[in-house]
Formats: sequence, C-alpha cells, structure tokens
Amino acid sequence: MSLFFKAVLGVQRVFHFDSINDIGFAYLTGGKTRALSRNTLGHLVRAVSTRAVNVFVRFTRPTLSAASRIPLSIDEHVVARFTRKFLIPKGFHTIRNKKMRAEKLFFSFDTHDGLLLDLEVTPGKSRLAHIAGRMLAKMRRRRPRGQMRVVLDAGAAHSHAELLQLVDANKRHVVIVRAPRRTAYRKRWAELPPSVFTTYEEEGRYKNAPPKVVHIAETTTTIRASRHDQPRRVRTIVVREERRQKKNRWHALFVFNDAATTPRELVEEFRARQHHEQTYRILLHDAFVDTVPSGYNKKSRNPDRPGFRKNALTLYAWLAGTAANFLVLFTWQLPHRFRHAHPRTVRRWWLNVHADLYHGTDTLIVVLRPRWFRAWWSRHIDLINAKNIRLPWLDNRRVVLTLDSPIHPVVESPSDPKIAPSGVWC
Repeated sequence: MSLFFKAVLGVQRVFHFDSINDIGFAYLTGGKTRALSRNTLGHLVRAVSTRAVNVFVRFTRPTLSAASRIPLSIDEHVVARFTRKFLIPKGFHTIRNKKMRAEKLFFSFDTHDGLLLDLEVTPGKSRLAHIAGRMLAKMRRRRPRGQMRVVLDAGAAHSHAELLQLVDANKRHVVIVRAPRRTAYRKRWAELPPSVFTTYEEEGRYKNAPPKVVHIAETTTTIRASRHDQPRRVRTIVVREERRQKKNRWHALFVFNDAATTPRELVEEFRARQHHEQTYRILLHDAFVDTVPSGYNKKSRNPDRPGFRKNALTLYAWLAGTAANFLVLFTWQLPHRFRHAHPRTVRRWWLNVHADLYHGTDTLIVVLRPRWFRAWWSRHIDLINAKNIRLPWLDNRRVVLTLDSPIHPVVESPSDPKIAPSGVWC
C-alpha cells in the first residue's frame, strides 16, 4: 500500500517517507501513527519472494476484453543503471541512443481501454520480439478465444528470425510492426510510383492549423529468417507525410496474418499505440517507475556474475503500473471534462482535498472539505459508506465519510484551483 499510494499521490522517492508526517497518509498505508520509514519499506520490498510477487501480479492484473478483437500493444521501457561494481547486461536505450547497462520492463497494454495488462522484467539484453511471444502465450491461456491484434515498435523487427518465430507461433494473432528506417527500405519506398499512393488530409496539430497531407500505399517486402531459409513476402503499408519546410517523413508497417483490413485502418490502429507511450511517460514522470530497486544481487560474492532477481523489481514496477491504471479508472467516474485527465490534474482537483479525522469507539470519521463539485462528492460518499469499509490495522474501525457545512458559496464550474497539496508533502 505504501508503494501504491506513493505512485498515486506522486511521492518521488522512498527516502521521502522519512519526512512525511501526515496521519492520513499513515492510515492509507497501513500504519497507526506514521508511514513506514525508508529502511523498513526498502527491507520489506527486497525480502518478498518472487513467487509471491508473481501471484500478486496474477490476481491484480486487469481482465482481458471479452470482444472478438482484442487490441494490444507490447513495448519495453529501459531503466538505466549507472554502476561499475556489478557487470550487468547492456540494452539499447532509445532516449540516450546508445547501449548502456540497463534493465527492461515489458508492459502489455490495452489500446482501447488504456490499461496496462501484464508485466515482464528482464535484464537489458532481452529483445522485444522474444518477450512479446512469451507474453502473448500467457494471454492466450487467459483468453483462448478471440483475435489478438498486437502492435509492436520497430525494435521487434531488428531480428527477422525472432519476428517470424513470433508470427508463426499462433496464426490467429494479427501482428503489426513498424518497419525499421533502414537505407535499403527507404530507397525502395521512394521508388514506388505516385499512382499507388492514396492521399488523405488530416487535422493539424492545433486549432486553425493547416491540414496534414498523408500519402498511403500498399506493397510487399521480402524478408527471411536466415540466408538458408526461404524468403517470405510480407504485406507492407508505406506512409509518407508531407512537411512544409523539412523533408517528407517516411515510415512503414509490416502486417502479418491480415489481408482484409484497409491500409488507412491499419495506420489508425497502429497510431493507437501512442497511448502506450503516453502511459510510459506517466509512469516515468508521475509514478516515478525509474526509481525501482535494482534487479542484480548486491550481496553477490562475484561482481562479474551477480545474478538477477525479479522480486523487488517486479513488485515496485507493477504497483506503479497499477497506480496508473487506477488513475485512469478513477477518471471514468469523474465528470466528463476530467475523462482521461493527466494524473497531476486529478491530484490537484480531486486527491488533494482538505479533511478532518475523528476517532470514534468503532469508527473513523473523515470530514471532507472539498471546494467544488460537492454534489458529486455527496453522491459518491453515500455509495462508499454503503460498502461498510473497515481498516484492520486501525482496530477494525469502520470508515465513515461525510461533508462539512460549506461556509462559502458552492461553485460547480470553477477555474483551475491550483490547490497546494495539504496532505503528502516532500
């Protein structure tokens, strides 16, 4: 609970727990008088077993969609490790554009609902296509029926052997992979005749911006797993975006096991992967997932082979992903203007609410003092109180929520409140 509310409320580092003196935060995280100290929390996170973490992930991950077509995205997030004491594997860091010592977090993502579905943690040398095949096999056991439509970034196409192995594992998977921007590919795309392109106009990036002109063509690309294997012709969607001052931007998509969907629909389907990238940004800057404990064993006697432990790394990263999912689901219950709002907006408007706590003989009374949307708060407080929530770590007291009497006139459509956080302060 400490790690979960750390990500929900935006506490940056574990050592900030030593400076949190909020009694409400202590109640949220299972304490009676104060939150866990940094030493206690760090010890508990590293002491948990890998098997218990895997069970926890299995029981807390969201359910897969019951629709006949399941849109998925699988991508990696690289966590850099700056150390010389331990010889840990290197991985390619896309932001730094180089290989460096790292560990990788592979999340699967529902591009329709905007939720993280599962997690795999690996050393830095793991490849996207191989891990994606393993994650898809687990999802297929959870959801035996239905067509899974998987979207992958260009990292999955660097090794044709692993990519074709992923595609051949299950013919019911529709796999859409962004083609690497190689010089040979770029020359072939430029040689396509203009007659094969279809031109579309899309809205600009901002209001009153000129429309963006996009040209889409369909062709095939020959790839093979190795020199001794038979070549395979893959359906390829080539996209050329016009730019006013710079050169045109080219990119292409490899499409497997789908010959019926139109090229434009495939491009729109791949673009939904951007929600996955945005979720990674939220994990990095708002849930602080890069502060995960190291996966290598610091007590190893051989620094050249320290070993790789998944327990703390998986628990910390998955709780950050669960917090991101919670914030998305929470916005679904808010007024429509807050649907898919940024976590900082949700904290400013809905989570940083002044409140008074009163201990009864068998109750914990929470008197909320929201400044806006009191009708929404009143309606949902009744629903929460009906659930009869009790806190086992607080002598099994029942939580009773109520609203204070408003002193100032109620405002239902305010401007941005910019309330200073009254609870967690670091």
